[in-house]
Amino acid sequence: MVFLSIRQELRTCVQEAAPGRRFAALVKQVLRCVFAALFHCTGLTGPLLRRTLQSGRASLILGFHGTSDAPPGYFSRGHAIVNVHGQIRFLKKHLRAVTLEDIAQAIGQGDSPPVASFAVTFDDGLANNVIHAIPMLRELGVPATFFIPSAFIGSSRDLWVASLREIVRTWPERSIPEEPGWWPELPVGGEADRYAAFHRIKEVLKARDGRRQEILDRLADRAGGYIRPPERDRVVDLSLLRQMTRPEFSVGAHTRTHPILSSMDPDAVRTELEGCREDLERLLGLPVLDFAYPNGRFPDFNEDIRRLVAEAGYRCAVTTEPGTVRRGDDRLALRRCLPRNVPAFLAAFDLLTRAWADRRRQGDLAFPLARRLSCLAPRVAGPAS
Repeated sequence: MVFLSIRQELRTCVQEAAPGRRFAALVKQVLRCVFAALFHCTGLTGPLLRRTLQSGRASLILGFHGTSDAPPGYFSRGHAIVNVHGQIRFLKKHLRAVTLEDIAQAIGQGDSPPVASFAVTFDDGLANNVIHAIPMLRELGVPATFFIPSAFIGSSRDLWVASLREIVRTWPERSIPEEPGWWPELPVGGEADRYAAFHRIKEVLKARDGRRQEILDRLADRAGGYIRPPERDRVVDLSLLRQMTRPEFSVGAHTRTHPILSSMDPDAVRTELEGCREDLERLLGLPVLDFAYPNGRFPDFNEDIRRLVAEAGYRCAVTTEPGTVRRGDDRLALRRCLPRNVPAFLAAFDLLTRAWADRRRQGDLAFPLARRLSCLAPRVAGPAS
């Protein structure tokens, strides 16, 4: 599984790169793997990660989405559970597992989070997390928070990314036609080409939310209709949702319909924020205090949306902006690291490099959202070339 995961990671990174930069992307990823293996073989990764977090009095929040019992592939519907198990087991060996609440309460009081600790979260509320992740977490004794888009609970609809994945994966023609101003004609002759097309379209639709459903409907019509993912790869129903609220687990809100909030007017944002919390509390009979921004990069929300999150009564909100959590950070825009679908030695090395790069970062509350440091590349939003 280690070899298969590394090979697929290299192949995926190449397909996600622009055509003229694929060789450079491959070289970069190979060097990353080599250095990660050297650090792992010398036993340095774990102790250095712990010491880096201790010196910065920092912690980590990890974010995952789906999980799967299948080997990694281009169209994997989630992280291979063996990789997630290895990553969390490695971190527990070197750091302290805590709840998201432990981190949020400390940051909200202006204190440092539990030092050299980590919290685990899962987005999108997928049934496969109940099937695969919850047994694994209970085995390791690690708590977790599951963020749920409430309108999809037990629904016949699927998250748009899942729908797009099935459309492209089963596309009946040799190419996906050009969408003027969005993308050129995209070949789908093989699985690698299909994944490259899926990634290209997904990034464009993320950046241009307004006509997303129209474009999806058009693609689905040409492909012969929407195809739903397998039941385990859909959002949970009520019975599975309740399994996410055992004493060591908690449920958080992920909006009602998973829109990118910066593309919406304030009233619609308020409906998504308050409606999701009300839906979940009504279904579970429990308070829902934590929130995850859909997509979750700094451009995906703004100061007004952050204020609406506070008014909705959330204790904390997490992003997908990588980094550690430290004193002076924003409880309503906490940084979160999303490990790739790779073996533990490589994921831990990535966390080490992120913690090291973040060690002298000033707390995020010192800056407005628009000026906060992001290590992520700008999202492609312009017309396709």
